[in-house]
Amino acid sequence: MKKSGIVNILLFVALVGVFSGAVFSGEKEDAADLKEVLVARGFNPRDIRRVTADFRTVGPVEVTYFSVDEPDLPFRKAMRVRTHFATKEPWHAQARWDARQPAKKGDLIFVRLWLRSSLQGDIQRAPITNLLIKRKEDTSQALQKGRHRPVTEEWHPYYYYAVMPAASRNWYLEFHIGFYEQEFEVGGVEIVNLGNAASKGYDLSLLPVTDTTNALTYPGQEQDAPWRQVAKERIREIRMAKLLVEVVDGEGRPLPGAEVKVEMKRHAFPFGTAVTAHRLTGNQPDDEKYRQVVKERFNRVVFENDLKTPAWAGQWGKHYSREKVMKALDWLDEQGIPARGHTLFWATHSHMLTDAGMPVREMKSAIEVRIKDQLGTLAGRLAEWDVHNHPEMFTEITERIGWEATLDFWRLAREMDPQARLAINEGTILPFPHHLKDRYKQRIAWLLAKGAPVEAIGFMSHFSTATVTPPERIWEILDEFAEFGLPLVITEFDMAINDQHPEEVQLQADFTRDFLIAVFSHPAVDSFLSWGFWARQHWKPEAAFYDKDWNLRPHGQAYMDLVFGEWWTNETLTTDEMGRAGVDGFKGEYEITATADGRTAAARIELGDGGATARLVIQ
Repeated sequence: MKKSGIVNILLFVALVGVFSGAVFSGEKEDAADLKEVLVARGFNPRDIRRVTADFRTVGPVEVTYFSVDEPDLPFRKAMRVRTHFATKEPWHAQARWDARQPAKKGDLIFVRLWLRSSLQGDIQRAPITNLLIKRKEDTSQALQKGRHRPVTEEWHPYYYYAVMPAASRNWYLEFHIGFYEQEFEVGGVEIVNLGNAASKGYDLSLLPVTDTTNALTYPGQEQDAPWRQVAKERIREIRMAKLLVEVVDGEGRPLPGAEVKVEMKRHAFPFGTAVTAHRLTGNQPDDEKYRQVVKERFNRVVFENDLKTPAWAGQWGKHYSREKVMKALDWLDEQGIPARGHTLFWATHSHMLTDAGMPVREMKSAIEVRIKDQLGTLAGRLAEWDVHNHPEMFTEITERIGWEATLDFWRLAREMDPQARLAINEGTILPFPHHLKDRYKQRIAWLLAKGAPVEAIGFMSHFSTATVTPPERIWEILDEFAEFGLPLVITEFDMAINDQHPEEVQLQADFTRDFLIAVFSHPAVDSFLSWGFWARQHWKPEAAFYDKDWNLRPHGQAYMDLVFGEWWTNETLTTDEMGRAGVDGFKGEYEITATADGRTAAARIELGDGGATARLVIQ
């Protein structure tokens, strides 16, 4: 029996499944009825209400049903889901379950399902699945929490839960499966409502979780992986230079045996972070700590939200104002920290404060007014601007006004701010499965052919456990874009995990380290920015380098170990008979101190591409 298109089928939850998993020894609990599993973990059986749902597909999806004859599995029927072709966006092809029972605010929804890669026929790519739990009342908010593991050729159970933020008469589960033509199998879908989580005092840590044993790995993660030596050699070649120190007395005679201290003060390579103006200008203790960390640990920033059109227009509440931005820029100038602007154009009506019903000419004019408003105030204050953000992912406005019209936005930005470097910025390029990569390249090529002043190419780089990309694959993608001859910028790095699970924390630390090494060792990459650093001021708190109490997390330590450890030059040298001492140092600002016979001389020097020589005179 086959169903394609949109199919309405009563889904008996005892038969269906949302999570994928394989059966190993020791998975007897997973193979039991879900209610039995929850009761065994201390949940009251009277609180466990099964949910029924209607199954349907959206887009080019075909479903075939088949019998399962494996006694260790808790289901006897399953479905094979196939997408017939790749879609523009992953959500354009879906497998979806619409719940029949409403949910109340605070209800804890829990789901188990089983997944397996079928690799049937001509489909040889491992499936890419992304399960979401949503309310129809607010489809922008994904509610699910869970742990990812790659879908393999064996059945594995996958577990997800969501606490409803508001009542919903129309909530649902959906797989976004439109990345590629692909195929996988789903079985044993069970959905339960456990009632109000807060009033019942649920300990959510008691919920079963997806087993990720030996699953959260990636090629090149090994300490002895060959790419690491290649990266080390590249870094030495492109990020370091020779620093020579000459120490002489007041008569210009060399001073052999002098002690020379070479202390790095700041990287030449920008290691930055997203910031918010209200923290940089606030007067609370956390604000002071926030400024301290920015000053000590980063040498470039980007405003996360302050320069988006609605925030700049005063529509996002008291934390956002032009006055805060200008005051924050003054503080950054005092610290010598350049800032990026994000963003002038983002082609959705909500971001540009336009209306779908506007005539095309009026819509374009309104956008130009917004851009002029920002640049009229901020010209000369920012080192770089994201002129067009998400050009391929969000096209609501460009589909109306036409791509040719966007060329005027680039020209306007160049005319009004001739000093800032102008960048384009897109996501899902470096994170697996890179589904916008080719379209992004085509768009950049088109813009350059049309004479748009694109001067840098941005890569957002928001990762999760499901989208990790091996370091050598990162190099390959960066190589493709380096062919444009423009600087490449890592604009918004972070990695989302479930931080309650040690193996995910370890993966986050390992991948943060390896991603940094991969991009720092690529000659076309000229800056790296994380998308925030503190859990209380981060769109994904578990991705922040520091937790809410300012404790450095393992992946934050990985950042520090590289940027202020392995890639930081502090040396104590002794001059030779010619009064000279030298060191290969990372490019940046240095303070050099020479001491001989109890007397001292010091100098500040910039170590750049051609190396540098410091001459210190000890009187």
